[in-house]
Amino acid sequence: MRKQIAAVAVAALLVFAGCSAGGNGGATTAPETTAAGGDPVYDSPLDAQTVAQAHESVVRDAGSFTLVSTSNQTQGNQSFGVESSTAVDLATGAYFSRQEASGQTIEQYGFGNGTAYQRVSMASGQTQYTVPQQSPNTSQLAGSQLASFVGAFSFSHTGTESIDGTETYVYEASGVEDLNQSAPGFSSLDTENVTSMGAQVYVTDDGLVKQFGYSLTVSTNNGEASVATEQQYVDVGSTTVSEPAWLDEARANTSA
Repeated sequence: MRKQIAAVAVAALLVFAGCSAGGNGGATTAPETTAAGGDPVYDSPLDAQTVAQAHESVVRDAGSFTLVSTSNQTQGNQSFGVESSTAVDLATGAYFSRQEASGQTIEQYGFGNGTAYQRVSMASGQTQYTVPQQSPNTSQLAGSQLASFVGAFSFSHTGTESIDGTETYVYEASGVEDLNQSAPGFSSLDTENVTSMGAQVYVTDDGLVKQFGYSLTVSTNNGEASVATEQQYVDVGSTTVSEPAWLDEARANTSA
């Protein structure tokens, strides 16, 4: 059962990381998304492609964004957490990402022309510079990843909520019956061991998915194991991607 929750957690992180192949980075055409008279921006259940296309269109029109992510995994008395953020300038293709986990900080800067540098700061105080083998997929970060996420659950409108001062329409999934077992990462999940599951999507009037995430807990021989992930789009249209101060040192210690 330890392998089961680990597999689900890894799948979740892959979906949220935006690093898998796919997406050509091209423009998308958004379906009409209005909320006249207080009606929800979308009917229930959510259509994955409609949500992803509308969101990505809003983000691309804005030109820049920062995606903030958190992930926490627990099993018995063990826990593992990851916090990350990725700032993207869609006009230039430049990005800057920062991830913190287990006392280690990984920073990565990309110019948008395929050249990128990475700095790893370890808890011991040691610093390493490398040329990353894999860079973030900015198309997925811009929103195409949402199709996979929304398609993994059956979401229904439950009300409205303010996220960082922005009014959003809330869509929720709750319980095994709202989980799509054929979705990547969930196909091998034994639903009889699931003790709780919840997922949320927060959508603005214009179709921007302001925040989304889910939590899943399963019963194992070593006690309950859980994974919880959340992502939020912030500074949409106002994100600035600047070269980090360590870039010259990275150039001097690597060859890109």
